[in-house]
Amino acid sequence: MVHIDRSSPWNRVDFSAAGMVAPGADDDEHTQCHDWLLYAASAHRGQAYLYWAQLHAIGEFIDIALVKLDDAVCAGGEQKDLFDPYTVAVGEVGILFAVAPPAARALVAQAVAASERLPKTADLLREGTISQPMFVTAVARTDIVDEPELVTAVDTDLAEALAGAGHISEKKAEKIADRVVTRHDRDAIRRRREKARKRKNVTNRDYSDGLGGVNVTADAEEARLALAAVNALAEGVCPNDPRTLGQRRSAAAIARLRGLPFTCACPDSSTCTATLGDQEISDRQARIIVHAVCQKSTLDGEDDEPGFLDGYGPISAEHARDLAQRPDATVRNLDLDDLTEHTPPIERPALIVHTSQPADPYRPNATLDALVRGLFATCTVAGCERPAWNCELDHVDEFDQICPDSGGPTCLCNIAPKCKAHHLWKTHLGADRPEKGWVDDLWIEDDGSVWSSVTLPYGITVEMAATNQWLFPQLAELRCLHQAQAPPEPPTPSGPTTGTGNCPTGGGLRAATAYKHAWRRAERARLRNERRRAAEAGDPPPF
Repeated sequence: MVHIDRSSPWNRVDFSAAGMVAPGADDDEHTQCHDWLLYAASAHRGQAYLYWAQLHAIGEFIDIALVKLDDAVCAGGEQKDLFDPYTVAVGEVGILFAVAPPAARALVAQAVAASERLPKTADLLREGTISQPMFVTAVARTDIVDEPELVTAVDTDLAEALAGAGHISEKKAEKIADRVVTRHDRDAIRRRREKARKRKNVTNRDYSDGLGGVNVTADAEEARLALAAVNALAEGVCPNDPRTLGQRRSAAAIARLRGLPFTCACPDSSTCTATLGDQEISDRQARIIVHAVCQKSTLDGEDDEPGFLDGYGPISAEHARDLAQRPDATVRNLDLDDLTEHTPPIERPALIVHTSQPADPYRPNATLDALVRGLFATCTVAGCERPAWNCELDHVDEFDQICPDSGGPTCLCNIAPKCKAHHLWKTHLGADRPEKGWVDDLWIEDDGSVWSSVTLPYGITVEMAATNQWLFPQLAELRCLHQAQAPPEPPTPSGPTTGTGNCPTGGGLRAATAYKHAWRRAERARLRNERRRAAEAGDPPPF
């Protein structure tokens, strides 16, 4: 008899070969932080491999059980009988892992997907390229595809897209899966959307401590418009309102649903400066916009390429056309040739030259603004899902307001969306010592793909491809003047200076800021050159 040993032998296994090496007790604080983070990252990848191994073993077990099922079916047995081998095998998996029948069936479905439906995607799980939640999400989002040849095509493209996406979140992996399925099986997406529309409803749920919830299920764009309208109402209170933003949202939504006025909760109405009049609320709500991007050929019905809805993700061509036909919709052309010289004929690849507003070199023009937000989709810090149109546009290499030629350009190669929190972190972390802060970067590959990265203070870099690269194939025909060649590696500045050339920095805070920017610029150049040398050698980047 074999019992499941609940004591773990894993704490006696040497994982140093997998990169899990604890720092020495005598190492300095910086080295210990660096080593422990790498240890954690290696453990995270190890979890992916172990989950693949678990699914592989379950799949092998199920294959053996299905042999009995095939024999039973050939003998005229009932496949759906309570005691058929498949049902029993799933039940045994549930017993082994102490999970309910739905969870056991899901685990078996993932094992079957890893071996039969999505083997290439499962290979990424085995290699630690994607995490367990990403694979589970991929299985769920591709389950709608039935035809074997389409399943194979989806697996191939999904594995390629996930492998080339860089350091992404589970949410971004889900959007990649949706986009791949939308491209390969438009009929399945149409069926899923029709089925989803039947789930529109308003439901309530009771919570503990006297709370309850109201859930409204609607079209994605309507849900985003409704939330923005609630926010516009909640933002109208005066600074003395003691409620949190969440509490104000709740009160505003309930007031609207019940047809009651939403009022400020400040303690002294005589000094209240709330802007909650009908006209003031109407003015704020009139500024609410939901952005969607798709190819013009899709709107014209020439093809069925997917579109993108800001804050949601890929949408079908049919959905994109429905949005464009709304009476409150405004359709604007985004012509990337507006970024290039306008003298026809435009040679390919074309050079990006028109990127800022004519009267303000700091501000991106409308074309670059829309392109950057549509291209990256969210904040460019890994793991942050703040929609790009709710982000601030950041000059990665800081713009120099005093001497623009000395700072970073307003260009596709240097503008990235960042949510307010991450923008502030980048700006203020390392204000006294730059090496204590982040070093972010942005670059364009030879094929036109756009990448961003963040290097933590401990020398660990994570890289991420622009989420919606697929939406802008024209970028392959554009080139950026600023990254035509690998940057020189300037010497690291030794401390705050009084300025360079005809652009004095002054002293105090201005000198410290100039030093911080110069230090980051040198560090970006060093990292880029390391990345280039690693690529030429065929090795992964040395960080």
